[in-house]
Amino acid sequence: MIGSGADGLGELHPAAAELTNGVDLLIRDARYTAHELACRASRGHACADCRITLGHHCGVARLLLSHHDPSRTDDQATAIRAALVGQVAVEGTIISP
Repeated sequence: MIGSGADGLGELHPAAAELTNGVDLLIRDARYTAHELACRASRGHACADCRITLGHHCGVARLLLSHHDPSRTDDQATAIRAALVGQVAVEGTIISP
């Protein structure tokens, strides 16, 4: 997802929306920020913003983002996490039924 769409992150793929619709827990890769994805879209990874958009659109109860860019510094990861707190699970979250 990148480009057009309501938030500029691209259109939701119908198959992804169908598989995701109403799930209790969605665990997805979020290696990049939306800014980084613009020049790395061909690498097969997604951005946290795209995953959050998908989760909101599909009524996902809980979203856990994984597979963050290993070249990111601790300060960068902390800043991204701070921007997303309240929207996604963070390290140390206990997931129970």
